[in-house]
Amino acid sequence: MFWKLASLSASSPVESILDKEKYTLEELLDEEEIIQECKALNSRLINFLRDRAQVEQLLRYVVEEPQDDADSKLAFKFPFISCEIFTCEIDVILKTLVEDEKLMDLLFSFLEPNRPHSALLAGYFGKVVICLMIRKTAALMNYIKGHQNVFSQLVDLIGITSIMEVLVR
Repeated sequence: MFWKLASLSASSPVESILDKEKYTLEELLDEEEIIQECKALNSRLINFLRDRAQVEQLLRYVVEEPQDDADSKLAFKFPFISCEIFTCEIDVILKTLVEDEKLMDLLFSFLEPNRPHSALLAGYFGKVVICLMIRKTAALMNYIKGHQNVFSQLVDLIGITSIMEVLVR
């Protein structure tokens, strides 16, 4: 009988963070179980992540190169986890993104010619855009119609495999 009670009191590390009075996006991104919690549609987590400020920071991890002296969490882990959160296809998070033109501008700022285009971040960018193609097709196409430069910028970067995959779709 004891083991049943013990399992009831055990909560996920993500829930422990969410139970705190103050916590940051980075604390959650650093937690190993965050993707599983997103896929399990943890409502408290999703309500936090769907906030515009959180979606903006997730996008920044996906499209902005980290500083040269950034630790491995900022350079590799947070961009990867951020991309995975978007590709969990949680409707309210994707809705926050596609319904805010400034957030869409931030996403597609990755394509600007004066920016570095690392293969790693290009892969994350491509995964997010393909996810939007599948889940938020109309909103994405409306954005692209209103921003004709996006298509030409994609074509300019066709040499990057992940960008080519976006164009092929």
